Amino acid sequence: MNSEAMEPQYTDLNTPCYFYDMDLLRETLGSISSHASPNGYKVHYALKANSNDRLLRTISQAGFGADCVSGNEIQKALETGFAPADIVFAGVGKADWEIDLALNHDIGFFNCESLPEIEVIAERAALKNKKARIALRINPEIDAKTHHYITTGIEENKFGINRKDLPKVVELLKKLNNIRLKGIHVHIGSQITDLDVFKSLCLRMNEIQDFFRKEHIELTDINVGGGLGLNYENPGEDAIPDFDSYFKVFREFLE
Repeated sequence: MNSEAMEPQYTDLNTPCYFYDMDLLRETLGSISSHASPNGYKVHYALKANSNDRLLRTISQAGFGADCVSGNEIQKALETGFAPADIVFAGVGKADWEIDLALNHDIGFFNCESLPEIEVIAERAALKNKKARIALRINPEIDAKTHHYITTGIEENKFGINRKDLPKVVELLKKLNNIRLKGIHVHIGSQITDLDVFKSLCLRMNEIQDFFRKEHIELTDINVGGGLGLNYENPGEDAIPDFDSYFKVFREFLE
């Protein structure tokens, strides 16, 4: 055969067309699990990053949870094998139908960004005679030392409840019979390359936990978020992030 006859033909492919390295994905998932599981950590994949069905099924089959920011993402997670108890619903501006969908499937947690959101979820749960499990998203005032457009954990950002407002939240929760506070959640940004940022996050989370202990509130879950940075200058190097060092920070500094 001549070389021209051997060239692949792509005339039947629509654009844009994406190719995914499934072997690298499985290797990455294995690396995460080998460092997370021994410490009792549960890792959730953010569907906003990529919602391709085959990728999601591979991730769910590896035992990961799902982090969703819309009702459609919750539906997609359910369709691709994620257990309802392993789904967390984050994001601002949750619509009633999205809250209802999450309640109907008894998902693991709602990550709540504000007092009004907690009240709305309580109202929807009361209509269904259910108790919604929530984690409070708290603004930790931690600078992720990344691009200012993708930082999410400093005071000027719109995300999360300010620490000074936590006493108001505690008072509100005492009045809501259809809400069950189970955890706290923080997210500080994306493309983070300085692991010392996560050390600062752990120390701040310990302070926040102290507040709830003094309020005699027992938390069962701590949800920490922030995206490990990619090497855009040399994308072929370090294809799998240094998860050993990443999880070591939480093991050593997070109570």
